[in-house]
Amino acid sequence: MKQSKKLKRADSARRPKNSRQAKSTPEKEYESKSGGSFARDLLLGIAVCVLFFALVEGFLRVTGIPARDFSDDPFVGFSGIQPLFAIKDGVASTAPSKLKYFNEASFKVPKPLGTVRVFCFGGSTTYGHPFDGRTAFPRWLQDLLKAASPEKEFEVINVGGISYASYRIVPLIKETLQYQPDLMVIYTGHNEFLERRTYAGLLDQSSVLLMARARLEELNTYRALRVLLQPLLPNGPTKDAGKKEFSGPGHNSDKPVLKEEVSAILDRSAGLEMYHRDEEFAKGVVQHFSHNLRAMMALCTKAGVPVIIVEPASNLKDFSPFKSEHGPNLTASEKKEIRKLLDSAMRLLEGEKSQEALKVAQDATRKDPLFAESHYCEGRALIGTGRDSEAKTSFAKAKDLDVCPLRCISALEAQIATIVKEEDALLIPYREALERNASEGIPGNESFLDHLHPTIEKHQLLAEMIFDKIQANGPVRLARSLSSEERSVLFKQGVDSLDSGFFGLRDLNLAKTLRWAGKKDEARFALEKAAKLLPDNVEIHKMLGSYLLEDGNYEKAIEEYKAAVLLSGHDPELIFSMAMAYYRSGRKADAVSSYLKLTRQEQPIPEAFGNLAMIYLEEGKIQEALELLETGLKGGSDTSALYSPYGLCLAMSGRIPEAISWMVRAVNAEPGNPGHFYNLAGMYALSGNKSEALHQLDLAVQKGYSDGDKLARDRVFDPIRNLPEFKKILHKIQ
Repeated sequence: MKQSKKLKRADSARRPKNSRQAKSTPEKEYESKSGGSFARDLLLGIAVCVLFFALVEGFLRVTGIPARDFSDDPFVGFSGIQPLFAIKDGVASTAPSKLKYFNEASFKVPKPLGTVRVFCFGGSTTYGHPFDGRTAFPRWLQDLLKAASPEKEFEVINVGGISYASYRIVPLIKETLQYQPDLMVIYTGHNEFLERRTYAGLLDQSSVLLMARARLEELNTYRALRVLLQPLLPNGPTKDAGKKEFSGPGHNSDKPVLKEEVSAILDRSAGLEMYHRDEEFAKGVVQHFSHNLRAMMALCTKAGVPVIIVEPASNLKDFSPFKSEHGPNLTASEKKEIRKLLDSAMRLLEGEKSQEALKVAQDATRKDPLFAESHYCEGRALIGTGRDSEAKTSFAKAKDLDVCPLRCISALEAQIATIVKEEDALLIPYREALERNASEGIPGNESFLDHLHPTIEKHQLLAEMIFDKIQANGPVRLARSLSSEERSVLFKQGVDSLDSGFFGLRDLNLAKTLRWAGKKDEARFALEKAAKLLPDNVEIHKMLGSYLLEDGNYEKAIEEYKAAVLLSGHDPELIFSMAMAYYRSGRKADAVSSYLKLTRQEQPIPEAFGNLAMIYLEEGKIQEALELLETGLKGGSDTSALYSPYGLCLAMSGRIPEAISWMVRAVNAEPGNPGHFYNLAGMYALSGNKSEALHQLDLAVQKGYSDGDKLARDRVFDPIRNLPEFKKILHKIQ
């Protein structure tokens, strides 16, 4: 070892101190040449690979293999997509099955020479709700274009679908591009939260990974490799139609599959109650919306069709949140305190004591900054004190915190602004225009009929803005401009052509929308306006009857239902509603007579058997009730509504095990009905199964059962009444 060290020192001593004086040895020269050769070979190899892939990419792009399908959605699939337009004898017309969601439209295929064709996409705003296409901005745009260039044939086609979100618009864009459009106008952003789906799988991936995949998707080489390798991958596509739709190579086979047409959460029986704060879902909605808007623009750009994007607008100032939800850590007493504060603030506002109301509302907001209604109340108070800019911020927070967000949230508005800027697209600053026209600079009832549907005048304003954008940017050449006087005359002629019945339908549709969204007071006001214009409308009498029934005004409800029955030609559903009104008013004989008629029809209503059976039980006619329900259960239609009354009849007959079996079926058929769980708990109590009785009773409370007085006196629960668990449940309700 010592010798080794000496040799090293000696060798070191022989090396020249100045490296520039050192002479290269043959070994050093070889190493230098070898290193340089390796670097050159590496660079040459990389260059060859890059050149090879560039040639492959170039060839695939020139040949269009594989074609990029921008309408492919990595977030959701559809159980089937039927075309909006059906072609017959050279004319494309709205398919009959789509008329529930779209205005009727038709145009020639192929497009005649000299025709300028514009498609307008969106949801119910584009549709023209609560009117129809006759007062929507596409109609007014067509009138303006024709007046500016009468020598041309203009077709502005309304492709606004009721409740249609961005992911449903993408396939419509793809379909209509084949009809030779000259311009596409897109107004979207309000309906993104209407349908339930899940984004969990995609949200587990980082935004960097999602962005990288989006960039790779632009390469034909990547898409070609994906197509070739997909069958070899373990998670490749399947064609199991019973579970998921086959969506093509490269798609997430676990993504949710939506129905062919809109299935809005608010359409379901639970409706508003199904909405809760869900940050993961909201994050997915924003990512999905961004993908869809980019897909729309990419499809149009590829086809060489210009696009105009409309900035979505909504009623901030005069429309409170649909549903507010407290923060997760508040106690019941804290929630009650906030409710008291807000009620107090609203009373102060009604008394025009804005400064006092503001202090109370701000106190509520501090206690729970996640409760949307608090911010809305604070906004109203801020307006009253002249602090309009702060009020606008509060209203925007109220809109964004609404757990039933039926208005475009700020995060989606930001996506629109970002994408329009990145794509250098044409934007209609509609929201800004409405802010300029509104008092306090905050859009409200002066611009909207409800939460987001503009007045006719504001539809006309939007049409003018699009018209001016077309004239300034030249997607379509126009012969001349139009003066403000010419535009006013044009709009007045259009409105004057509409009769009073048209405006009655507006109020009726508005009432239906507001009721659908849980705004009952606003809905009733619109309905009463509609009744004055449409005195013989069946639906108006039916809705008025239901309101009066809820109010306990049974005799007037019966009058409304009678009118509806006569006008409808004795519609069974209306007779059923009238029978309910008879029963609640104490006129049991009339109720029995009406229900009997319904049970004897060729296609009876199952619920009529159930309600009539309950009347028989009240009268002690247990056997008659059983026989009636057994007849009803033999019907060919869905008879799940009879499971619960049949179970109750069996229980009253002493046939408890059978009763439990039928009530379990009722629970399974309607798992959201707390009454079924309550009845099942009572049956288990009668059977002696105390633990299961307590379990089902607790589930009933979790599902929303809240009649503490009934529970306190219900003799069915005597077997478990003295148990501490029962007392705890009763205390929870009370």
